[in-house]
Amino acid sequence: MGKELFTIARIFGAYYEIYSEETSYARAVLKGKLRLKNSNERHPFVVGDLVRAEKSSGEEWVISERLERKNYLTRKSDKGDSHVLCANLDQVAILASCKDPETKPGFIDRLLAASYQTDIPPLIIFTKKDLVDEEEIEDRETYYSQLGYDVMSVSLLSEESILPLWEKIKGKRTFLCGNSGVGKSTLMNHLHKKTVQRTNLVSGSTKKGKHTTTNSFALFLEGNTVLIDSPGVKEWGILHLSPIELWESFPELRKVRETCQEIYCCELGSECPMRKCMNESMDETRRKSLESMIESLENPYRVTRRDHWTKAVTKRY
Repeated sequence: MGKELFTIARIFGAYYEIYSEETSYARAVLKGKLRLKNSNERHPFVVGDLVRAEKSSGEEWVISERLERKNYLTRKSDKGDSHVLCANLDQVAILASCKDPETKPGFIDRLLAASYQTDIPPLIIFTKKDLVDEEEIEDRETYYSQLGYDVMSVSLLSEESILPLWEKIKGKRTFLCGNSGVGKSTLMNHLHKKTVQRTNLVSGSTKKGKHTTTNSFALFLEGNTVLIDSPGVKEWGILHLSPIELWESFPELRKVRETCQEIYCCELGSECPMRKCMNESMDETRRKSLESMIESLENPYRVTRRDHWTKAVTKRY
């Protein structure tokens, strides 16, 4: 038996769970001291990586090569600590809970910035829509759809509500990300028609989610549909982005930059059209999100600032 093409489905320390249609799931190890050269990543391989492996003398497979990545999604919260979460994606599904716990716009905007930098299309999915009224759902969807984003809402209690989501993900590799408690694992259970992830309830005292996913893993469904689940995070680190990448990740500012006469400038000075737009006409919640991200780049060890949906409130924890 020669080498076979697999996708990394999960990582357990030095061991890998790999998947191919021909072999299904198998356990594998790296060949010798196979490592990435000149890499600052936490781990040389990630879920979603395409690899070549061959059967060893025992039951395990041996990974001998990693194919070039089409793209990858990164989170960086500390200098020198770039964390690549997954690779070879068709889209990033940002799960945002309407309530219990409510996902703040600042968190959504950080993920939108990270996906823009990698050219991975984002899909915003508001969950738990059954906990708020229809007007609020419509406001949330309109808010982001007017900025050009693909948006939808689901109730995790209704199979009928989730059906339209299948049309958005079938045949694609989708990374699910969001805060703890937004319903990633429950959603995957619905889509897979059986329990593939242990779900957990939101803490009654804090209204914050309890972690149920401890490491990323890929679920392979029919029609070449792949879902990659991830651990819930409190904040998405964006230290891997440059200031100009951060500003341009906001479509309302990116549009304004097209009118700038200084094609090779981008010094973001006082006369910069993007800075003027932010100060004079940008939505307050969006402006606070950008200011918070700018502060992250200037002061990586700052105390987190989060903005509420219903009113722009600055609160330090």
